[in-house]
Amino acid sequence: MILSMTGYGEGSAQDNGWEVAVKIKTLNHKYLDIYLKGLEEFELLELNAREILKDSFSRGRVEISFELKPEAEIAFALDSDIAAKYYHALKALAKKLKLEHPITLDHLARLPGALKPLPTESGELEPVLEKALRAAIKATMEMRKREGNALADELVGLIRTVAKESKEVESHAPELKEAYRVKLYERISELLENNKTDPGRLEQEVVLWAERTDITEETARLKIHLSAFEEAIRSGEPAGRTLDFLAQEMHREVNTMAAKARDALISQRIIEMKSHIDQLREQVRNVE
Repeated sequence: MILSMTGYGEGSAQDNGWEVAVKIKTLNHKYLDIYLKGLEEFELLELNAREILKDSFSRGRVEISFELKPEAEIAFALDSDIAAKYYHALKALAKKLKLEHPITLDHLARLPGALKPLPTESGELEPVLEKALRAAIKATMEMRKREGNALADELVGLIRTVAKESKEVESHAPELKEAYRVKLYERISELLENNKTDPGRLEQEVVLWAERTDITEETARLKIHLSAFEEAIRSGEPAGRTLDFLAQEMHREVNTMAAKARDALISQRIIEMKSHIDQLREQVRNVE
């Protein structure tokens, strides 16, 4: 069954002196877009996390946050370069404002970026982080599956409604084509009754005009698209792009039918079909 692109999940793990909490939120997006925060100090771990996420999600915006808590105290060191820049800037400001307060290390240590945590062995953190990440992915996927099942039921209901409407249109199409041909022939004959006209040529022209109102091909192609749509839903593979394409094709066929329609009943059914296909297109945007 299909997966919804919207979901949420959390995961946590504790080991090797670390406690890791992960939160994942997924949203609609045409492509795969991963937004990650919380691993800025661990570049290699961030790369590994991205690879795991790429293996788990094929489409959508994935927002993920990591919260890392060491069980032991973290050692910090003063960044002398940043502290020196702060010192000179504060000294210049004090001189300009004619202030005589001394600038102490305590002042400098409180400024952003002056104190930095000492490097931590990422190898100790990696298995804990991966465990928490996979737990969050699992929880997110479970929610996406639940929403995907509900979405699939809604989509199948819509395409079966469209199929029913299309069948009704198709059943009336031949008789309406013939009725239009007869009506057109009578009208043209009436206009040309005082002129010499080849009856065979007139019949040919009438047939050509009647063909232009024939929607048999459109209803046949629509039937194929509807069948392919339901198959894609039940395939078990990521089908969002396929469903989006098929919905566009169905919309195109129905628009052509609307342009050809010469009957009030058929026109009404086509309007209803367009409305249901628009609903399909809207819902498909949330399918992975």
